[in-house]
Amino acid sequence: MSADALRNLEEENKLLRESLARVTKEKRKGDAEIDRLSNALSATQLQLSSVADSQGQYFSKFAKEFTVSGILGTGGGGCVFEAENKLDEWKYAVKRIIVDPKAGKTKMKTLREVRAMAKLDHPHIIRYNSTWIEEPPEEWQEKADNTTLQKIGSRKRQLVNYESDSVFIYIQMQLCNFSLTEWLSRNKEKESRELGRMKKWFKQMASAVDYIHENKLIHRDLKPCNILFASKDHLKICDMGIVIEQQVDGEVEKTMTRTGSGTEEYMSPEQRALASFNISHVTSASDVFSLGLILAELCVVMTYDEKVRIFDNYRRGKPSFVFENANTVEFIGKLTVLEKRDRLTCKKMLDEMYLS
Repeated sequence: MSADALRNLEEENKLLRESLARVTKEKRKGDAEIDRLSNALSATQLQLSSVADSQGQYFSKFAKEFTVSGILGTGGGGCVFEAENKLDEWKYAVKRIIVDPKAGKTKMKTLREVRAMAKLDHPHIIRYNSTWIEEPPEEWQEKADNTTLQKIGSRKRQLVNYESDSVFIYIQMQLCNFSLTEWLSRNKEKESRELGRMKKWFKQMASAVDYIHENKLIHRDLKPCNILFASKDHLKICDMGIVIEQQVDGEVEKTMTRTGSGTEEYMSPEQRALASFNISHVTSASDVFSLGLILAELCVVMTYDEKVRIFDNYRRGKPSFVFENANTVEFIGKLTVLEKRDRLTCKKMLDEMYLS
């Protein structure tokens, strides 16, 4: 190559690097502006979600924009509606979380968790569409709920218990067909638990939980009723209500102590240890143990009493040999090791020959 050609090439290379640096700088400014506008829009949406007009009459975003067609579930923390959006005429699952108005920190903590989960985008995690807060006048919500129950023909006398001045966080999500709990209860025949199909389902769950862990979060409440069918063989994980952030010191994940620990039946031994005090010690390995129990339930038909005995044995470090496939026994054993640091991570389990 001649000296002139070399100089021209170097000059071209310099111009390209300068152009790349300029475009990168502009992109960063643009990303920052998008984040600023998004946060500002989110703040105004939250403020506009429940307002009063000049005569003082209260307007609820949920009541105004949705028509409730059913109640999908209720619990101490709130309820989930099946509701049609009046604008796009599409049905959604809308979760309503009760927040004590006196606990401002709790409200902000819940919002942070919701926003963290809203950023997750994975084919096997329920996608959040939007979130908003409603602060109705005292006793307004109870009257509205009673009207809703009457309209849908429910025999419930009260939807859920809450204080007359409670605050509510709403989460609009994708509506799925039914839960893994429902599937398990309807499929009690041995033939329904074809191992190849169960492995395929489990791989979807493990992939979703791996993605959650990669985003420095822990689910803490993995169980069949939190695993939904979007279609025949397409599963999605939902209910991130008690998700927490992982804490890492160097490259070592720290054990977190948290209240509101999850569902005892599918807990890891470290979660179960203090469950009676509503406290648990958790790491991402706690989710792995729960996945192991779910896989055990997928692979063999169990009565409730058998399930309790088998799960309790795993929590005591005693493997179960109710499975016909020896590789299944070995694989579940790797997920349910008593010492949490010895359990497979989701990433490693996805590379196991058993799931290939």
